[in-house]
Amino acid sequence: MGIDDVFENKGTRKDARQRRHNRKIRRRRITAIVVVLALIAGVSGVVAVSTASGAFSNLFGAKKDYEGEGEGSIDVTVIPGASASQVANQLVEEDVIRSADPFLKEVESRGFVIKAGTFKMRKRMSSSAAVDALEDATAAQRLTVAEGHTIKTIKANAIKAGVNEQQLDKAIDKKKPKDYGLDIDAPNLEGYLYPATYDIDPSRPAEALVQDMVNKTKDELNRLAIPHDDAHYYLTLASLVEKEATSDPEVQAKVARVFVNRVGKKSQTGGLLQSDATVAYIHGARQDLTTTKKERESNNPYNTYKHKGWTPGPINSPGEPAVRAAMKPAKGDWQFFVATDPDNGTVKFANNYQEHQKNVEEFRKWLREHRKKNG
Repeated sequence: MGIDDVFENKGTRKDARQRRHNRKIRRRRITAIVVVLALIAGVSGVVAVSTASGAFSNLFGAKKDYEGEGEGSIDVTVIPGASASQVANQLVEEDVIRSADPFLKEVESRGFVIKAGTFKMRKRMSSSAAVDALEDATAAQRLTVAEGHTIKTIKANAIKAGVNEQQLDKAIDKKKPKDYGLDIDAPNLEGYLYPATYDIDPSRPAEALVQDMVNKTKDELNRLAIPHDDAHYYLTLASLVEKEATSDPEVQAKVARVFVNRVGKKSQTGGLLQSDATVAYIHGARQDLTTTKKERESNNPYNTYKHKGWTPGPINSPGEPAVRAAMKPAKGDWQFFVATDPDNGTVKFANNYQEHQKNVEEFRKWLREHRKKNG
C-alpha cells in the first residue's frame, strides 16, 4: 500500500465519523423540537408550577377560569399587607379559583382593594364570582352609623356586620361616656356613638369599636369648640332637631329655636317640648309620622308631652349640621312648627297656637291624601 492509499483511507474514516456525529446532532434537535411542541400543545398534560410564595404560579398552565358561583364552602384568611397577587395565588392553591390572571384582571377592572380578614368563599369559583364574594364580605365588614340612628339601630347593624352580639351588649348596655374616657355626665351612650362609617374586624373586641365611636364624638366636640360641660345640652337639642327638622340648615336653626322657646320664660306650652320624636323614641316611629294619645300619656321620662324641660339625654346620634343648629338657633319668637308637606320638606312655623292650627290643618290634608294613596 502506497502512502497515498494510507492517507486516502484515513480521510475516509474521518469523514465517516463526522457523518455519524452530524446525524446524532440532527436527532437531538428533532427530539428537542418535538418536546417543545408537545409542551406548547399541552400533549403531556402539563400542570401549573407553584412555589410556596406563589412566585411561579401558573407558569406553564393555560390561563383559564372556572365558571359559575362555585360549590361547597371554604374559609379564606387574607393576612394584613397581602398584595392582590399574593391573594390570587393563595386562592389558586386553595382551589377557589383556577388561575391568578383572570382574577387579577377582574380586581384591577373594578379598582377593588382587598382587605385583610376571613372570608366565606366556595371551591372552583369563577374569578368574577370570587371578587364578588370578597367585595360583598368587605361591604358587610363596614358599619355605617347614619345621622339620627339610635343605639338600638346601631347595635342591630353592627351585629349584621359581624360584631359579636354578647360582646356588644356588654360594651354598650349600662355604659356611660365616662366609661370610655369622655368626661360628660350622661345616663347612657345614646347620642355619643358618632355617626360615621367604621371598619369591622370580627377578631377585634366590640368594646374597641365602641371606644372608636366615643373617641370620634370627643374629637368632634373639640373641633367644634364645645366645652364638655355644655356638650350634653347641645347633643340633646341636636338630636331633637335631627329628627324633627329637614336637612335644610335654615329649617334646622328655626326648629332649634322653637324648642329653646318652649322651655323658656315665655313658653306657650307650659315648659313642655311636646316633641313627637321623643314619643317615637319610646314606642317606635310610624310610617305616617303620627303618635297616639295613649303614647303621649306615657310616664316614660323621655315623653316630652308629660315631662317638662329637656329629655334625660339625646334620642339619637345627631350629625354636625344639627349640632351647629343647636349651638346657634335662629332668632325668632316661634313656638310651633309642623311639616305641612313631608314629601316636599315644607315646614311652617307659627308664633301662636291659633296660627299653628291653620298649619296643622294643612298637614292633616296631606295625611289624608297620603293614607289614601298608600291604602
